[in-house]
Amino acid sequence: MNRLKVGIIGCGAHGRGHIRGYAEIPEAEVIAVAELNPERATGVAAEFGIRHNYTDYREMLTRHALDIVSLALPPAANRDAAMAAFEAGAHVLISKPLAMNLAEAEEMIATARRCGKLMSMGLQNRFDPDVRALRRFLAAGKLGHVYHTRIWHGHVMHIPGTPTMYKRCLAGGGVLFHTTVHLLDAILWALGNPKPVHVSGGSYRKVSQMKTPLVTWSGPVADCDIEDFNIGLVHFADGSTMTVESNWMMHPRARPSGAEILGDWGVASLRPLRVELEDGERIVDATPHTDAPSQCSSVYQDFCQSVLENRLPVVRFGEMLDVQRVMNALYEAAEKGREVAIAD
Repeated sequence: MNRLKVGIIGCGAHGRGHIRGYAEIPEAEVIAVAELNPERATGVAAEFGIRHNYTDYREMLTRHALDIVSLALPPAANRDAAMAAFEAGAHVLISKPLAMNLAEAEEMIATARRCGKLMSMGLQNRFDPDVRALRRFLAAGKLGHVYHTRIWHGHVMHIPGTPTMYKRCLAGGGVLFHTTVHLLDAILWALGNPKPVHVSGGSYRKVSQMKTPLVTWSGPVADCDIEDFNIGLVHFADGSTMTVESNWMMHPRARPSGAEILGDWGVASLRPLRVELEDGERIVDATPHTDAPSQCSSVYQDFCQSVLENRLPVVRFGEMLDVQRVMNALYEAAEKGREVAIAD
């Protein structure tokens, strides 16, 4: 059997995760890695028994006919690397978020389509059995019309300590871009991907106002120039709404990240999964059955199978763009202090 030839760009913690993900798939083999830091490139290659390593990903793309290129890069580097991989004839899997902004995301997808290549994202929550059960339940219409959804997500008093997540020039955005994106995508997908039309929102950088800020990086607090709190209201074409609260500085209270979906006939929640339907004065537990637990490797398995079977992956072009549209509109609304429309 000819195995899919995979190249990884980026050998940090996320890059190692990509390598481990493909290692669980018999149909795929990571044959090369690329990383600007030469010591890290050679170290990762030796650690995982990968034959080739490069400090320039363009050299890797030139030397090897790769089926898949997997990007574990900061958002600022995704556009150029993805487009180079498409032009070299590879399909591309990208860690979240997709790009620095909507214009870059649209350009990447246009290039993928022109080159006849697939692209997907590491949005592993779509493979969570609770998310899949919720999606089936909602698709069957058992909650009635969904009129509002609440999402809240973040960390307990922790801003990630890597510049690729707290410096805007590399990260593009903060907690919304790098943490809430997962739950936002999962809930949009569970809802059947309603079309977003306009949003309002606000953001805040609490860490710079704290008396004794919790700094997880080397350097001053001012090095962090992204938001650690974001709040927004999204309106959809079907008349429904969604509030999105993102917070890297949550207090340790009994309110973990989660979501609530309000429908005409009841309420569904995620984390934990629970559905309560109204029957007159009674509230009936209608929580659906879930599948066997999934793993993060499901993302890599799905993408490899989509390449082998010439089918679309679970995470698709238009859905990736809608997630990017919502996030960028939330940032724009916060910056302008007014509601903004989301263009098609």
